[in-house]
Amino acid sequence: MANREFIKRAKKYLEEIYKPYNNKIYVPMPETRNLFLPVTIGCSYNKCLYCGLNKNIRFEKISLEEIEENLKKLQFITQYNRRKVEKFNLLGGNPLVLETEYLVEISRLIRKYFPKVKYISSFSRVDDILRKSHEELVLLKESKFNRLSLGIESGSDKILEFQRKGVTSKDNLAAMRKLEKVKLDYSAYIILGFGGVEYSRENAIETARLLNKVHPFELVVVNLVYFPNAPLLEKVRTGEFKRLSPLQSLEEEYLLLYKLEMENVVFNATHKNNTIAIKGKLPEHKNIMLKEIEKNIKKYSLKL
Repeated sequence: MANREFIKRAKKYLEEIYKPYNNKIYVPMPETRNLFLPVTIGCSYNKCLYCGLNKNIRFEKISLEEIEENLKKLQFITQYNRRKVEKFNLLGGNPLVLETEYLVEISRLIRKYFPKVKYISSFSRVDDILRKSHEELVLLKESKFNRLSLGIESGSDKILEFQRKGVTSKDNLAAMRKLEKVKLDYSAYIILGFGGVEYSRENAIETARLLNKVHPFELVVVNLVYFPNAPLLEKVRTGEFKRLSPLQSLEEEYLLLYKLEMENVVFNATHKNNTIAIKGKLPEHKNIMLKEIEKNIKKYSLKL
């Protein structure tokens, strides 16, 4: 096939595959180099106060027929890749809400067109994990599901309730331990500023207390994003919720990291919305990262 014709066809396929997301594809930070496969659109819960990603988007499950068609297109697009496709990420707010049998069938289709695949990842809500039995999680693990990304956000029940997460810190702990029991790897998303100014210290301390009981392979630490259509913005406008300044965000991050007593876990705070970008392994790089945060706290303090 002529190069020009291939490029034209590949571009057309990419547009068709990802059209349902309106050019807004969100994937876990540890999985950004994976191949992305649409399986759901929107979020089945969609009630979080702070989140505006899926507002006014009706949750949909993509049919197996459409998933297979997309896999054929992805196979065509990647046919000249130097490296074999080995990692997949399922798109959607929380694909693990799908029935286990459906997820297993998706895995079968992926392996049909990409037999070298090593693992399949996705975002997941904590309650989706809790609804799966131990046997179901074992089956998913055997079907190449691994490296799930959980939206833990905070270890404080007070803050989780305020943000309408629909789960408690006890649920967060139970879900992470459930994954660990079947040796299914996961990363945990943590949000700085999730409790605003009033509960900044509580957010750091309670989140560290929760995380010290579990063993994710990576902590993804981000600042709270203020989505234009998120219900939280109304509470910001009325003054009920006060957002953190860059200095306050750094102070919360320092306290969180200082309180963490974890081993063999990556602390990843390199998202573009973080006040500063730091990344390191715990506990080896903890003091180095603390010093970097402390240096920037002093710098931001001088600006006041």
